[in-house]
Amino acid sequence: MNPSIPPSFPFEEAIGDFLVASRKCEVVSLERLLEAVQLVGRIRALVHQLQRERGASSLWIGSAGQRYAEELAQYRTESDTTAAAFREHLDGWLQPGACAHARSRLLGRMALALHGLSGLPSLREEVNECTLSPMEAMRGFSELIRSLLAVVFEAADSATDPEVSGALVALLNFMQGKELAGQERAIGAAGFGQGVFDGELRQALLHRIDAQERSFRIFSEFAPEPACAAWRELQGAGFVAAFERLRRQACTQADGQPDPARAEAWFACTTARIDAMKEIEDLLEMHLNECCSARIAADRADLGAVRDRIAQLAESELRDSVPYAVFFGAPEGLDGEGEGGDNTLNVPIVGHSVMDLVQRQASRLQTVEDELHAARQALAERKTIERAKALLIQHRGLTEDQAYKLLRQTAMNQNRRLAEVAEATVAMSDLLGKGA
Repeated sequence: MNPSIPPSFPFEEAIGDFLVASRKCEVVSLERLLEAVQLVGRIRALVHQLQRERGASSLWIGSAGQRYAEELAQYRTESDTTAAAFREHLDGWLQPGACAHARSRLLGRMALALHGLSGLPSLREEVNECTLSPMEAMRGFSELIRSLLAVVFEAADSATDPEVSGALVALLNFMQGKELAGQERAIGAAGFGQGVFDGELRQALLHRIDAQERSFRIFSEFAPEPACAAWRELQGAGFVAAFERLRRQACTQADGQPDPARAEAWFACTTARIDAMKEIEDLLEMHLNECCSARIAADRADLGAVRDRIAQLAESELRDSVPYAVFFGAPEGLDGEGEGGDNTLNVPIVGHSVMDLVQRQASRLQTVEDELHAARQALAERKTIERAKALLIQHRGLTEDQAYKLLRQTAMNQNRRLAEVAEATVAMSDLLGKGA
């Protein structure tokens, strides 16, 4: 006799539940991601205003408090308005249920960003009194902006949808390139205003130019065509010729007398460039929101379809028969022949349609993981380079510009990619610590 086979397996009923739960988790993850995308929009607006204030602060200090006072006051007011809107937006992240475990790093970055904003009044006071050099003021604003961009990085790093992740990578790298362009504006304004581009200032300028090219290259790899076309169009804008001419002068000219007029000309053309970049940022943010909303709508529709199909199958009593041995091996003492002599034991299992749904979900998740690889690799490389710079700053006493120059020069000397050299530096962190 055949061994007794239960009419159904206890696992069958749970298969559909877990399949639906899997799809529901994807929808919830995308809804959380959309909230992060909206946060990125608030941060982007605040960063732009702080960049304008930073440039005006450099001109103010460079002129010893004699020029650009009205513009600086205006930019500060606009920064405060945008910061207040950002702070109000953050209150929603403290509602019950919002602080999921998966968001812990993102929330931690928010705390650091708020800490940076709390120091803005004291930084402004030092700018008012001209107790900082233009470069010191630039670093103060840049550190604050860096803490805000770190929130964007965490949002991108947590993305689980390939299309949305790619859009975030494009926006993040463009924002980073625009931030470097803002730093270049502040450095150039300081140099022209003082009539001095010493070794440190020139090195800082060259570092920003080189790093911009890398950020915009990665942006171009992940950005949609309309944004790439707008970027190509910007290269031919009317102010670009004046900008390139002044940039060459800043990188090559000998020290001379302070030139406030040239400093303001530099500020004007670099501001036109940065304002044009903001329009491209607008395109990228719009594309990001559209991607996220479209994916949520599609996944909700898929979730509904899966639920409906499982409900239909639950109402049907049709089951397939498969060889018992396929699942459990032949029972001891049996040669695999059933009562009918067809080598089959009739075992009720989940129908092929449910199995197809399960297999399709598994295949889809694997495809998503594969497609996420490129975006995650770009984010991982940026994180590794930042960690390598931090190690060199900490253990060798270098400035950020010097650390970047050392990594870049090493990469050139060894004919390796910058990310590879940074990865090797991070891998040697224990050794660097012992030598500190």
